[in-house]
Amino acid sequence: MTGWTHGLVNRLVILCDLAMIGLSATAYYWIWHIFAARQTALLGVIGAAVFCGVLMLGQAYRVEHYRRARRQIAHVLVGFIPAALAVWVIYYALVPPQPGDPEKFHPWALLTLAVLLVGRLVLVRAGVAWVDRNKLLVRSTVVIGDLDRAYELIERYTRESGPAGLISFVGVFRDGGRPATNAETAGDGVPPVLGDMEDLLELAKADVFDLVIVTKDWGDMRRIGTITRQLHRVATDVMVEMEPEVFTAGSAHVARIGERAALQVQQRPLKGSLRILKALEDYSIAGVGLLVFGPVLLLAALAIKLDSPGPVLFRQARVGLNRREFMVYKLRTMRFDPGDDGSVGAVQRDPRITRVGAILRSLSIDEIPQLLNVLRGEMSVVGPRPHVPNMLINEDLRYEAVRDYVARYRMKPGITGWAQINGMRGGIYTMEKAARGVELDLYYIEHWSIWFDIRIILLTMTKGLADTSAF
Repeated sequence: MTGWTHGLVNRLVILCDLAMIGLSATAYYWIWHIFAARQTALLGVIGAAVFCGVLMLGQAYRVEHYRRARRQIAHVLVGFIPAALAVWVIYYALVPPQPGDPEKFHPWALLTLAVLLVGRLVLVRAGVAWVDRNKLLVRSTVVIGDLDRAYELIERYTRESGPAGLISFVGVFRDGGRPATNAETAGDGVPPVLGDMEDLLELAKADVFDLVIVTKDWGDMRRIGTITRQLHRVATDVMVEMEPEVFTAGSAHVARIGERAALQVQQRPLKGSLRILKALEDYSIAGVGLLVFGPVLLLAALAIKLDSPGPVLFRQARVGLNRREFMVYKLRTMRFDPGDDGSVGAVQRDPRITRVGAILRSLSIDEIPQLLNVLRGEMSVVGPRPHVPNMLINEDLRYEAVRDYVARYRMKPGITGWAQINGMRGGIYTMEKAARGVELDLYYIEHWSIWFDIRIILLTMTKGLADTSAF
């Protein structure tokens, strides 16, 4: 049984960051004697608050990040820059400017950055390696329910997670269904069957497991309720295995309607401060992008005009947030056809694509005008790609042909996305590819963070633009 959790590791890393910032402030004061002790302490506290606050807001304090050196360095830089700016601004707001003031901060900034990097790359990585080596995050687990379902869950988890799995199965407890075989009772190659509910409650007194997983048919909800009520007397986490074909949990959690408990099975992906953060990201990147790529757009527009007759900009209906339709802007890459309703997507070596259009598509230059849609609030820089309302897969409408497709409409569509950098560029003309695209989009929605967006943008610039599958 382990007392360690991911949250505990994250809090220890925060303490390490705070200690490194405090250490650098103390060393700066004793070595250089430039600011008074109270000034140094106040500015250090402000810098520490901004540094940790930025990383918390961006969900950077996660155990999976600490094992990667480059990600550690990136997170330190992302937190350090606004923290240093905040310290500099606060100082000038409180103290009249003096000659040579900027130079006062140089040694402090360099020292703090160096100490933070040492803390992350030496102390944190060594600490996480020690946690992994001693398997402190591995949770001892027992399973109770139908034996076939229990062993199927154990086999699937072992196959999918491999040696890096964070669950260690202690045993299985039977609740109805078929009796255990001799091999299952003896634990021959599988976790042993240790008895029934009474035996589980008795074993709990020895404090040898952290988690109980209930594996029962969801058609027998009363029995599931009875099992979970019996487990209330045990100080352990309890999970009930889901049946995806019956109910998809998503981000479900218990809420309240008045005095009655209710299961909230879905929530808006971006709310409150996260929504503001996403909007700031979109508007800043879109504004800078239009300024930077303005000359490219002008040259592309001239090339389109010389290559074929028709308008430079292409406008077509797309489906966005909450299934609201909007008109997307793109550079025209096909021969002008006022009757094209968009139901037939482009295919490889499509005769409708012009010579200039093929070049623009291969470099994704035709997508740049969608920055206007971002500024209009209809799209995001990163998100699920928008599709025309009547796009077909074979003979079926896309949103009717693929289960869960409409779940993508819970977030604004994006110019680029997790699906696009994972092979979903080009035409989607098979059910398998459409289903894979939906799976990737839903993963993005459920795991969104500002760092995830930055990663996708960087991968788009370094990998996505050179993707030969685009046409």
